[in-house]
Amino acid sequence: MKLDIYLNENFKIEKEYILSVIFEDILGCKCTFHYLNNLTNYKIVCPNDKEIIIDDIFFKSLDSHSWEELDFPKSSFDSNINFEDNHSLFGIYGDSRIKLDNKSIRLSNDIIGTAFIFLTRVEEFRQNHDRLGRYQYKGSLAEKYNILNRPIINEYISFLKECIKHFFPDAIFKKMDYKVMLTHDIDTIKRWTFKHFMKHTIFNFGSKKYFPGFISLFESKYKKKDPYMNFKEIMDISDKYNLQSIFLFMTLENADNEFLYDINHIKTEINEIHESGNHFVGIHPGKSTYNSKESMRKEIDSLKKIINEDILYSRQHYLMFDIKNTWRLLNDNKIKYDLTLGYPEKIGFRCGICYPYRVFDFSKRKKLDLIEIPLIIMDVTLTKYMNEYSYSSLIDELRIVINNVKKFDGRLNIIWHNNSFYDYKNTQHEKLFFDIISLSKKNDYLKLN
Repeated sequence: MKLDIYLNENFKIEKEYILSVIFEDILGCKCTFHYLNNLTNYKIVCPNDKEIIIDDIFFKSLDSHSWEELDFPKSSFDSNINFEDNHSLFGIYGDSRIKLDNKSIRLSNDIIGTAFIFLTRVEEFRQNHDRLGRYQYKGSLAEKYNILNRPIINEYISFLKECIKHFFPDAIFKKMDYKVMLTHDIDTIKRWTFKHFMKHTIFNFGSKKYFPGFISLFESKYKKKDPYMNFKEIMDISDKYNLQSIFLFMTLENADNEFLYDINHIKTEINEIHESGNHFVGIHPGKSTYNSKESMRKEIDSLKKIINEDILYSRQHYLMFDIKNTWRLLNDNKIKYDLTLGYPEKIGFRCGICYPYRVFDFSKRKKLDLIEIPLIIMDVTLTKYMNEYSYSSLIDELRIVINNVKKFDGRLNIIWHNNSFYDYKNTQHEKLFFDIISLSKKNDYLKLN
């Protein structure tokens, strides 16, 4: 499917990036870009000369490349139109008008500019970070416009796809498959330290976990079977549900802050995962790596030496992310997929999308090879940050988010820490993982490519 796209040269590189992600990478079209400086819109022209015209408002409103000074509209709107499906398009630049005739469709809603904002995370140049340096949900555009449960970029893509089909019925697009990505950040591999023993003795006295905890302690000490060293059990669960697990290991050294285990002590277990043929090993870079070239390289190299291959998957510890550095550092170290971008505080669509997409480096003004697969659901989010929700309310929130991923045949990126399989036993969250797996079913599971 060939498209000619006409646009002006203002922020040419940024515009080519977002248009190529939508039309080439995701929809699978072949695009040729034409530049006409008098244009005030984007013109997407089909092979039969029918046009999709979208007003160029966001980039026109920018005076320079000083992204830190961006100010976003106070309110939002939706543009509504019915083709075969009903489409409601979120907007913040322009207005809700849509004009359709037999030659073209014209949107006054700048969905291209808005897609750029959410996919590139340009809003994260703003000062809205917590004490760890993480961009917060509170104060984000997703909170401001109440759209975290809504994959707005998927909605745009679905609309654009149907527009092209409406004007050019023979159009063929890249097929997207719904996939569940079950991932496990391995923050620790030892349940029973002296500190944990004292906490268990004091805080779990009289609870259902009290005596089972001491049995686990005995097995850990005398049978060398720690409940957090459960990689085989996790793989068995994934195999049972026809899933694949990605285990993300830390490679901190003893002198590093937050060091909890020596990666060299579990080489055998890591290689068993790597050689399983069905599951994957990735890196879980420490807290300081998100803006440190040397720390990032050192930690990734440590895991490379164990599996003797480049590392494909990565997720930052504590979901640390710096818009100026992190993506570029991962890309420079040949990481193929980053799995970091979700909010710790709430489940949903931080990037406004549930498709993998290639990211943008603002410092070099270029599209990177690194692919972001946004995080959608995390165990700690549900059990800690959203602990004011009743269990039934949690399930309702999960159902909304999961159904939106299914609707657009997206990637459902889930974190379930290895320790959570043990820690949630005999608690109100014991069956939460299996309820999520049940909610995520869409016919049979489809495996990762």
